Amino acid sequence: MPPTAEDSGEQGPPDPAASPLDGLPTVRGVARPSLWLLLVPVVLYGLAPLVANRIEPRVLGIPFLLAWVIAATVISPLVIWLAARLDPAYRTNAVEPLPADDLMGTDTEGGSR
Repeated sequence: MPPTAEDSGEQGPPDPAASPLDGLPTVRGVARPSLWLLLVPVVLYGLAPLVANRIEPRVLGIPFLLAWVIAATVISPLVIWLAARLDPAYRTNAVEPLPADDLMGTDTEGGSR
């Protein structure tokens, strides 16, 4: 009997209907409230011209606006790191659901492959 692909450890041709994401964990329908933390850097930089647009008081000898921007630059990566660590997708190493993933199984005419 001739050896088959299963005997030699080789894989057969890939299934055209299979997605490369099949079998990986997903986070569809899971609440992800930690992503709200990503608004903190936006708010810090957005409020700078409204709240901190002053030369006085000086913080460590630099104008208040520059001190605000430096503080926001230091705080932003920490908040982003925290949001990533609290996110269930990061903790489970899940695949991010993208709208394009839903289109992978359909043709441009809307029919299924």
